[in-house]
Amino acid sequence: MIKKWKQLILAAVFAALWSLLPVQAVQAEQLKLSGSTLREWNNGTEVDTQMDNNGSIQIQTSTEGLKKGYYSAYIYELRNRDWSSYGALTFSIRNESEQTLPFNVVITRADQSSLTVADNRNVIVVPKATKEATLVHPTAGLIKLKPGFVGQIRIPFSSLMVQDKAKTVGLVKLGKIIGWGITTTTTENAKLNLRVGNIKPVSRKQAAAENELTTLQITGEERMVKPEAGESIAQYEVHSSSSKGISKTSFQLDSPVQGASITPDGLLTLQTAVQPKSLTIRALVNGKWNLTYTVMMDQSTAMNVQEKDGTKRAIPSPDQVTKVVNPTDPLMKPWMEWLIRIILSAAGILTLAAYGFWLKGKNTARAQKRRSRREQRRSRRPFSM
Repeated sequence: MIKKWKQLILAAVFAALWSLLPVQAVQAEQLKLSGSTLREWNNGTEVDTQMDNNGSIQIQTSTEGLKKGYYSAYIYELRNRDWSSYGALTFSIRNESEQTLPFNVVITRADQSSLTVADNRNVIVVPKATKEATLVHPTAGLIKLKPGFVGQIRIPFSSLMVQDKAKTVGLVKLGKIIGWGITTTTTENAKLNLRVGNIKPVSRKQAAAENELTTLQITGEERMVKPEAGESIAQYEVHSSSSKGISKTSFQLDSPVQGASITPDGLLTLQTAVQPKSLTIRALVNGKWNLTYTVMMDQSTAMNVQEKDGTKRAIPSPDQVTKVVNPTDPLMKPWMEWLIRIILSAAGILTLAAYGFWLKGKNTARAQKRRSRREQRRSRRPFSM
């Protein structure tokens, strides 16, 4: 009897271990793509896919010769899996195109709903050359990679939403899925060439920190005016709807720009010498995660504003003001200033002296006239004894 119980206990233990093995193996292994489960969809785009023995897939698309418009291609794997224990998906990607690669990830659940990355949430892009993890959010539903990009993409599941339902962002649960894939969208006369491989799901625990970063965004002015005089300033900050994730942030320009500077705490200053039409601000969060933000710069319209008579309202810059006196002119020398003071002082003294003499002579003439009148009156009186 004891021997039988031991056998039952051992069998139960092996059964429990056997039930755990598939999940552990999938978490550690790369997802092997199979040609028999690979599918594609397009609305006019020419698509060519090839697989190698390592499970990587080469994708080439072309919209050459098509009418003006937007064309999509969707390459996906049709296979049932349970992703309820995962928190992110990672894969390597190489953009071998001569143009920017616009793409997104689509995951289809067992309930037939499709999940994709929302515009206001981040994915993590890690270039192989720099190893710098950059938080990037889609624009108009597309993540964009520069020509020649080689690196890793990480998709935290807190960045997903049900397709075309923005209110579901960050609230979706994966559970059982029936497939996942990559979609691209381009205009007419475009060719894309990319390779995708090393596809791995990441456990919730391992992806916890990355899921806290999906709402990080730089906030501030999207457009600034190039100053005609003085300077233009704007304040930038890193904002997150999550209470976790930010302990320290440092700002800098992505590349040096003449006439532009930004302080580590995010105060951007533009001088009159700034020339480019745009600049990129980079924020380093917690010494590890990079955020970028593009600022467009507009020409000032102040110099074009005029009164009805054609007079400009703007304050002219120093080089537009006519110089009345040249600094090298003798009239601007210090000794000339003293000479003018002495001449003016002497002229004042001479004027006062002349006035004094004139006043004294006038008083003397009046006194003589009075004496003459008195003498005439005396001469007219009758002689008296």
